[in-house]
Amino acid sequence: MGAWGSGPFENDGAGDVVASIGHGDFTFESVEWTFEDDYLEVDGGQIAVALLELVLIVRADRKRDPLVEELDLDDFADALTGERLTWLIDMVERTIASTDSELFELWDEQGPEELAAWRIPVVDGLEDLRVLTV
Repeated sequence: MGAWGSGPFENDGAGDVVASIGHGDFTFESVEWTFEDDYLEVDGGQIAVALLELVLIVRADRKRDPLVEELDLDDFADALTGERLTWLIDMVERTIASTDSELFELWDEQGPEELAAWRIPVVDGLEDLRVLTV
């Protein structure tokens, strides 16, 4: 049984990213496989949302979620280039789109309130990231 919650780190995809960063072996290349198909599977969406939140922690001084409070993000921060941030914007946009995102579809099936509880913070975070890349 997988983890499932509306928070950015309350799912299996995010847990994998956090563990990889914690072990010191995270690279963006190691997660790119989840974004290769036109249809974005749930893991890709979860990873995109987690990466978005981590970027906002290191670049916008966002308060840390308790699930990543002790995580050393120095190497992650060093890997953030303008190109990576632009790529992440594209991946998060795909995640919150209704046409090609399994994660969106799964939240949509839960009902409008649950969809909004998940989607609105992601949309807000995406806007914050766009401000950082201007």
